[in-house]
Amino acid sequence: MKARFLFTVITTLFVLTTNFAQEKLHCPPSECEFQPGDQAYAFGHKIKLRTEPNTTSSVLEELKIGEWVKILEKTPFSWPYKGFDSPFYKVKYNGMTGYILGGLLSLDRKTVAGQNYFFTYSREGENTLLNIRTIVHGSYMEKKVPLKNPHFSIRILGDKGVPNLDGILYIDYLADASNDEDGGIYLFLNHFNLCQAIELSQITDAGVYYHSEKFIFPDDKGGIPNKVLYKMEKGKNLDVATQWLQTSVETRILTWTDGTLSPNIREK
Repeated sequence: MKARFLFTVITTLFVLTTNFAQEKLHCPPSECEFQPGDQAYAFGHKIKLRTEPNTTSSVLEELKIGEWVKILEKTPFSWPYKGFDSPFYKVKYNGMTGYILGGLLSLDRKTVAGQNYFFTYSREGENTLLNIRTIVHGSYMEKKVPLKNPHFSIRILGDKGVPNLDGILYIDYLADASNDEDGGIYLFLNHFNLCQAIELSQITDAGVYYHSEKFIFPDDKGGIPNKVLYKMEKGKNLDVATQWLQTSVETRILTWTDGTLSPNIREK
């Protein structure tokens, strides 16, 4: 039974390595930074491109959300912004060279059904949040999603066969020594709206315990047409020598209607 758990962990690590090799890994400003040559997009509205790396120097230009700059270098100067100590970056924009606060730049840009989405971190008290914005009719909409794990990649899943859905953005957690949460957040998108965000958990303690939640969509193997199948599985190794494994499985059929996936999986 121990071998079975070990095989599961090795398989999971292989899949994670493959997935994260294809998608950029994101982490808070204190751990990650933009690199010279990166193309970074404005997350804030009317971002000020300044002549010096501070908040008082002259303004060269104001950038709209979604406009991009080329990162030249990170400076040793920073400023507290939305709960993080954010560095200033030297950047190039439309032939001009100036400085922008890193917290005002999007971690990434993802496009679903022709609509662009932008992302950045914030912190409120003890909670780390992912802020998500999209532009609609000249202004932006924003959604804040609490994160159980601040290390993740962002994947585009398409509509997965769910009717009346533009697509799904998946915030794919990466477990490490400091955080064992390996699940993620599904952000359902409909008519450019940032609809429901649902977090599913995956935690594995090799050889001892596992807890796994997942969605099985209509396009997935075992999927149900026009429905989303929720599956939760738990396993506990009670005794290795006798291969005593205690497991439980829970499933529930969900329906996407009027911008909501129901019933609520957290309500019994």
